Amino acid sequence: MARDKNNNSLDNAQPTGARERQAAASDSRKDKDAEKAKKAAARKKAQAKPAEKGPGFFERARQFFREVRIELKKVTWPTRKETLASTSVILVLVILVSFFLGVVDIILSRALGLLLG
Repeated sequence: MARDKNNNSLDNAQPTGARERQAAASDSRKDKDAEKAKKAAARKKAQAKPAEKGPGFFERARQFFREVRIELKKVTWPTRKETLASTSVILVLVILVSFFLGVVDIILSRALGLLLG
């Protein structure tokens, strides 16, 4: 942080001389002019219509489904045996977890009943 002779901060110092005030006003005008130019360019860009139109909705949808089909051909699908094994593991785990949660629920319900009841 810049400081003057009296150890005062110069970062928020106000221009004191005529030249300093004029320079500050000039900087402010330049900033405003630059901001106006940016806004005008943005408006012009928003109003400009694209000269070249891309593919339509149906063409893009057709292309999407072509690409999906190509990607699905690359997938390594599980065999029937692998699918049945995975499904049975999941079902057993679901049954075990539901049994565990049921037991915990019963225990907590009875404990809460003894405390409040």
